[in-house]
Amino acid sequence: MDKLQEVKKFDITIFTSWLKKYAECGEGLEKAWHFLIEQAELAEKRQEIIEENKRQQEVTVHQFRQAQKDIQHLSGDRKRYKQALEKIITNLNFAIQVAQNELDGATE
Repeated sequence: MDKLQEVKKFDITIFTSWLKKYAECGEGLEKAWHFLIEQAELAEKRQEIIEENKRQQEVTVHQFRQAQKDIQHLSGDRKRYKQALEKIITNLNFAIQVAQNELDGATE
């Protein structure tokens, strides 16, 4: 039994025992109606809380998914920058080697 069903069962148990109590002592109908109204208001508040929690969960899930996309995008950028940097380093090493060979050839 999930938590919501437990709460509903508990509320129904409280409600029925309360109605029996007031029906037996003769104070009955008016208090029962007030109790029903209070229970309906509580149920409405609970539903609003549940809906707000669902909305917040949806927002959180959306933010999480957006963060995952951003991470994937940044990882791709990082990979491209790393490859570009490695290419620059290779080209610089080649240029240094060529310059060094020219200097060695000029001094001979």
